Amino acid sequence: MKIKLIAVDLDGTLLTSRKKVSEKTLEALKKARKNGIYVVPLSGRPLPGVLKVFEPFDFAPDDNYAICYNGGLIQQLDGQVIYANPLSHENVQHMIALKRKGIFGPYFMDTKDFYVAPGASAFGVSFIAKARNMGVKKMEPGKKYEFIKGEFVSLPSKMKKFRASLSPETEKEFNISASGGQCLEFNTPDVSKGAALTQLLDLLNIPANEAMVFGDNNNDLSDFELPEVFKVAMGNAIPEIKERADYVTASNNQDGIAQAIEKFVDLQESKR
Repeated sequence: MKIKLIAVDLDGTLLTSRKKVSEKTLEALKKARKNGIYVVPLSGRPLPGVLKVFEPFDFAPDDNYAICYNGGLIQQLDGQVIYANPLSHENVQHMIALKRKGIFGPYFMDTKDFYVAPGASAFGVSFIAKARNMGVKKMEPGKKYEFIKGEFVSLPSKMKKFRASLSPETEKEFNISASGGQCLEFNTPDVSKGAALTQLLDLLNIPANEAMVFGDNNNDLSDFELPEVFKVAMGNAIPEIKERADYVTASNNQDGIAQAIEKFVDLQESKR
């Protein structure tokens, strides 16, 4: 199969349950890149958090790309912004009004820092921000911000009730996704991983049928609805992802990405 771009979700897909990239998967993706195939992280994380994961790949920062914040931001690995779709001031105020007892947040993110909204609990924030390789700041009254994504965090049982309590107006105003049961992520309604991947393919002049995507969870659904892209679900993926996949590979703990690349990607044919 002729493939020119491989897009990979991180948590539950590229990363094992120990939050590591296995040696076999690392080597498969590095080999693909050496053969001219773009390897693009497709993540809800910010670029600093993506770069932390991608350190072992040693990719040239000015000739590689990342889709961050569930598609709200496309950047080169050197930080140059290719595309951004920030939350509006009204979006931010709407999220602040959604604060609930027992739900942490809202928290907001720009390209570099993690912000705590006025009145929001800062409990555990430093841990979350450190995991994403970001600084922590408090929002200042009257100051203008360009946040790309906002989120709420709590126990899965509480988040399920919180999501069910959201009004139709809130659901319409945002694209709300979940990378796991403990977190809800809010972007503008036209933001999705699928839309951003389509935009990047156009930018790189790569046909959709020469792209492969790997995913496992709810925030991967939009890219698994792209008809021409070859879609690979991890063995640990949710049923909705597996139903939309062209192929189901092994789990993230069993080198699922490496196995699918070995099975489907003709590296010799992909050389530039």
